[in-house]
Amino acid sequence: MLQYLKQSTFKANEVFIKAIGLLKSHYFSIAGLCFLLFITSSLSSYLAFTLAEASGGVVKGLLCFVFVTLFFGTQLVLIKRALLLARGVEHADFKDYIPSAKQFVNFLMGFILYSFLLGIVYLLSSLLSFPLLYLGADMETLSMEVNPFLTGLIMMFVLLRITFFPYFIVDKKYNLFRACRLSIALTKGNVLNLLLLLFVVGTAYMLQVSFEYLGYFIIAKIFSAINTFVIIPSVSLVMATAYHNMMKDYKGGDDPQLLRNII
Repeated sequence: MLQYLKQSTFKANEVFIKAIGLLKSHYFSIAGLCFLLFITSSLSSYLAFTLAEASGGVVKGLLCFVFVTLFFGTQLVLIKRALLLARGVEHADFKDYIPSAKQFVNFLMGFILYSFLLGIVYLLSSLLSFPLLYLGADMETLSMEVNPFLTGLIMMFVLLRITFFPYFIVDKKYNLFRACRLSIALTKGNVLNLLLLLFVVGTAYMLQVSFEYLGYFIIAKIFSAINTFVIIPSVSLVMATAYHNMMKDYKGGDDPQLLRNII
């Protein structure tokens, strides 16, 4: 187990170091796309707030469509750019970055599917924790602490297993369900590697929150800057590099069975 942990740690560090190297060489293209995502999200929230009292359902619907298209479309462009860089392709035609309508729809359906699974898991967590009421547990504690914790824990595992579905949609042009099955097959036996990667990527954010809680605001701002200008732009490259490395070692088929690869 210790040897496996050592190998996993080495692989996670190797992926992160390679991703940072790619980020250094192509910082402005990756950070620019991340900044565009931030601007799109912020502008969408601002307009939603300012137009909350305004009439005109057609205008609101049109703006919603535009921002959804821009936000998720930019995410797909970012994934495509990161995948090409992970493979050593530094330059590509502009059309190679534009997602097709099929890829966009499948990508959007993935977030809808995850939201649906989140609701199902929360309902199941509520049912599982319901007997605790008869043992003296407080209803507010169950609804505000126990159920969200159980749901978050389960959904984190689910997210780890299906985290590469956008990459299969972009890379292989598969539909959502086939992409999810392949992601589950690809991550089988690699959950520890992915957890270590998330830990490495999330360290700056955890330190930022910790220093804010302890009252060291200047140090917290430093880690906030690292998180904003280094960690967030590197996430797409980290995941693309991990996907590229794992695909080289993948021995499964192109259309794996779901139940056979869950455990």
